[in-house]
Amino acid sequence: MALLLASSPATASHFLKALNSGLAELGWVDGRNLQLDVRYGENDAARFRRLAIELLALRPDVFVAGNEPVAREVSALTKSVPIVVPIGFDPVGDGLVQSLARPGGNVTGFSILTYELIPKRLQLLKQAVPGLKRVALMHRPGDATLDRVLKLLAEPARNLGLAIVPGEVRDEADLERAFEQVARQKVGGITGAADSFFFQHRKRMADLAIKHGLAYSHTSIESATAGALFSYGADSGALFRRSAALVDKILKGANPANIPLEQANVYELVVNMKTARALGIKLPPSFLVQVTQTIE
Repeated sequence: MALLLASSPATASHFLKALNSGLAELGWVDGRNLQLDVRYGENDAARFRRLAIELLALRPDVFVAGNEPVAREVSALTKSVPIVVPIGFDPVGDGLVQSLARPGGNVTGFSILTYELIPKRLQLLKQAVPGLKRVALMHRPGDATLDRVLKLLAEPARNLGLAIVPGEVRDEADLERAFEQVARQKVGGITGAADSFFFQHRKRMADLAIKHGLAYSHTSIESATAGALFSYGADSGALFRRSAALVDKILKGANPANIPLEQANVYELVVNMKTARALGIKLPPSFLVQVTQTIE
């Protein structure tokens, strides 16, 4: 069995633990009746492909592709090895599967409504900071989803009285410059595109946001834990744990073409109260009533 995670061991090893925990509950133990080969992509698309080739050469019975960008690389290389995707952004729209109910190929897993939740996250940011006027959308050069995300944000932003300011980040060394640039544009809040780069560098993102007095929202609970003002999205760790059940089905002979993709059905609003205090933000009751978890 192969596992290719998009980011680094330091920031994504808990996904491996969650998957192993779920597998153990079903009787699959690495080193006993299962061999699990793991690689980390370090947010490098070229590395995704290279590592996918390396892992496929080991002839795995199942390939767990950490998120959708990884899955696209693996899917382009094999139509026979079953692929499980714990974090699918838009598996149907991006052509990984025919439909959620009938995948029809060698890919199954979970869909987390990545794009559908973008307007909701913007609305929550405005609710958290009612005086907000400008929000920076952080992204990386060549992000193929940028136009789609900007279109999704256009109408909600108008309705909320917000201007969306793109903020480009080349790499980790460029983060300080990128934050200084958006801060000069008088933005009051930031959010990130669907890119594992922002997940991997979540602590640095959160620290820079606080430094520049910016309310930072993101999709992952891990980002709120690292210091973002809040996160809104599915619990990715839980999805890795639940992915074990799909792996189990495949190892017992099920065809991924006939295993419906599951829609993540719980989306958590996690707020970091320490960050709110550091930013001098008094969160309104209308926002707090929606919170499912607080970090002190």
